[in-house]
Amino acid sequence: MMRNPTIVMMVMLSVAWSSGGASAEILAPFPPRAPSERVDGPDCPQPPAPVVGLAVISKYGNDGPNRDTIDLQADRALKAQMAPIRIFSQTVVKMANRYTAHGSVTDAQCTLAWLTRWAQGHALTQMSNPNAQFERAQILAGLTIALLQVSPAIRPDPRFPVVAEWMTQLASSTNAFFDATHDRLKGSRNNHSYWAALASAGAAAVADDRPLWDWAIRTYRAGVCSSTAQGGLPLELDRGKKSREYHLFALNALVPVAAFAEANGVAAYQICNGAMHRIVKFTLQSIHDPSAIAAASGTEQEAFAEGQPSGRTLAFLQLYHLAFPGKAPMEKDLLARAPFIVTNMGGDQALLYGR
Repeated sequence: MMRNPTIVMMVMLSVAWSSGGASAEILAPFPPRAPSERVDGPDCPQPPAPVVGLAVISKYGNDGPNRDTIDLQADRALKAQMAPIRIFSQTVVKMANRYTAHGSVTDAQCTLAWLTRWAQGHALTQMSNPNAQFERAQILAGLTIALLQVSPAIRPDPRFPVVAEWMTQLASSTNAFFDATHDRLKGSRNNHSYWAALASAGAAAVADDRPLWDWAIRTYRAGVCSSTAQGGLPLELDRGKKSREYHLFALNALVPVAAFAEANGVAAYQICNGAMHRIVKFTLQSIHDPSAIAAASGTEQEAFAEGQPSGRTLAFLQLYHLAFPGKAPMEKDLLARAPFIVTNMGGDQALLYGR
């Protein structure tokens, strides 16, 4: 088990930094938790070995142009491939959430130790196919937000720039892939690109990297400005019976990017005459009445597994509600679907944004 012997010294350094140091130019969209003098917490387990290379199959197998029917064998294989990475990211985000809840530097230090192990091991640097690139974008989004959560407690640590450099390299590589394949791969223009934008915004805030920030905002703008007058996202409408599901999935990336943008002076909700509001309204209205999205996609929509979307599916609503209370359709009923916890969004959204 790992425990940092200099933890008390790090508390002192962290408090000094948070009270006297200059903040990064590119800000996180949630209020950072100042470290407490509390040093207790669970022991830090050894981080797993880094996963360097990845080639990911699609859970849809060779389903056809809409890719809207899951191939059970392919889905099992995908889950097995991604399990080590998802366990790593879930653990990191949970530790970061514990820090956000309690301010214990022990949790912040453990978060940094795990991220450092993967940074030094060049994790996720060898993506062998487009699906691997798409998965990396989502994982990186969650990891950058985790680091932003704990950064007030560990930014003076010499390991912080090691992790920040690794994250900026991954984000830059991801963005280069999306740019290079933009014209030939739908996945490089649809919801996957929004998750890449969230990863890029997170890495930009970690490292104060303006090119990454600009890429995130350009990608966000392209996404929301592509929407129809109703508020449909054309490339998600192409997903057949899963169009409603993929609109919700897209919003779980787009709304946090909008939160980053708004925190840094970009009026994200005003872009293209308030396109984001139309997308949110169209998507949420489709939950109880899918007729409009069925007509727009040309296909009846697949029912939700539990009759209603899960809190995980609706996680973006926590952020949207805080920015525009009372504006979302069926807001009261849908907010009751909490908790809103998504690893790739940085964990517990009420904890991050509701404090």
